[in-house]
Amino acid sequence: MGRRDGQRDGWYGTVGRPAFFALPPEASHRVATSLLSLPMPWERIGGVVDDPSLEVDLCGIRLRNPVGLAAGFDKTCRHLGPLGRLGFGFVVGGTITREARKGSAKPRIVRATERRAIVNSMGLPNPGAEAAAENLARASSTAPRFASVADEDLSMAIETVELLAPHVDGIELNASSPNAPWRHDPAHMTRLLEAFRGRTDRPLLLKLPPLTTDGDRTTVLDLARAAMEAGAHGLVCSNTLPTEEPRLATGRGGISGGPLTERTPRNVSDVAAAIGRAVPIVACGGIFTSEDVRRCLDAGASAVQLYTSLIYRGPGIVGSLIRGLLPGRILA
Repeated sequence: MGRRDGQRDGWYGTVGRPAFFALPPEASHRVATSLLSLPMPWERIGGVVDDPSLEVDLCGIRLRNPVGLAAGFDKTCRHLGPLGRLGFGFVVGGTITREARKGSAKPRIVRATERRAIVNSMGLPNPGAEAAAENLARASSTAPRFASVADEDLSMAIETVELLAPHVDGIELNASSPNAPWRHDPAHMTRLLEAFRGRTDRPLLLKLPPLTTDGDRTTVLDLARAAMEAGAHGLVCSNTLPTEEPRLATGRGGISGGPLTERTPRNVSDVAAAIGRAVPIVACGGIFTSEDVRRCLDAGASAVQLYTSLIYRGPGIVGSLIRGLLPGRILA
């Protein structure tokens, strides 16, 4: 991270990020989530300004702006209230499975600071659907909320949706995590979506795998079309990129952040062309600046999600991105 980034990110770039990055990634994340439990002026910290020109309709849900928080930051769904107060247009909690999961062996997350990236093999640790539903029921809804649900046994996935759906505005099916132990295929995805449709009227979004090789690209585009036919109301494009990482106990994981920045708009454009823009697309991967947001929207996305850039640029990133999207403003 250079001097320009530190100046742009204000206090976080000069004080907050060095303090957090002095700790191991999971320890710094625990500190961050502990801070979210405090009665802080999160709206002021986020610095978001509202403007009617930035409002978005996502699957019938009104968003104050197109910048959302991706799944993974709040795996317990306990802190979505203060995260929404930062000014996100929507927030995604989880990923949640029916039963609690401890996740992979440690170390399971490392930083690649020179690339503004994170590599994780977390293994979807979460408290389970019942605990997550209780957390959602207790928490105030300060922004539209989605719950990310893992692709697992059909009956268990259905129970997870039934528990979570009453407390959220939509469901995001994570059928593409490189950290999940199960195999994903269009037939199983179709069975999941069709079963979910029969049990909730909440919008259903499918998180797609990354488009990497030409073969992968064909497979993912076929999956996107199949998801539409199965009744998906939207698509998230896309998940982390599988990579080798010897610093992780598993030896490999999913990379997020800077290495995905250039890929994401192209992937969105390909998915939009494949489905004829019949359903909304949410861009996910390497969103650091307002220019990144704009490129994704121009490529065919209705909204974007971020996670890694929140770690690198801090809570003020939300307001920075939104100010840069306002008509006549310089991209930030």
